[in-house]
Amino acid sequence: SSLNVGGTASPTHQLVVSGTISSSVNVSASAFYGTSMILAGGLSLNRATVTSHITASKDDYYLGVDSTSAAIEIRLLNAALLDSGQTYVVKDEVGNANNNNITIRTSGSQTIDGQNYIVLISPHASISIYCNGTDKYFIY
Repeated sequence: SSLNVGGTASPTHQLVVSGTISSSVNVSASAFYGTSMILAGGLSLNRATVTSHITASKDDYYLGVDSTSAAIEIRLLNAALLDSGQTYVVKDEVGNANNNNITIRTSGSQTIDGQNYIVLISPHASISIYCNGTDKYFIY
């Protein structure tokens, strides 16, 4: 209980590390606390401001849309380029989707719950979309 690793002055467990941990082999535990996706390096909660047509990147998570000047189209990457469970949260942050719609479009013949695109048309509308890592997106 007196082990002090990584600059932590008052450890609360036998081993406390403050900062990044790296391993050249697998790390295992009987339980993980907190966000296991972050532990696995699979999730980054990045926010991007969208004011014109874009293709969402693999690093995007929150897409805050400002459609004050014009309608906006967000194109999703090919689902096969993403990890299963990759999520996008799209939000009309300025409340103008009723005047300038926000269209979310898939790549090629891929679908979002069976449709090639969806349109946000209500002020302050939002939607959460995840993919299967192969060929489809889903609304939740």
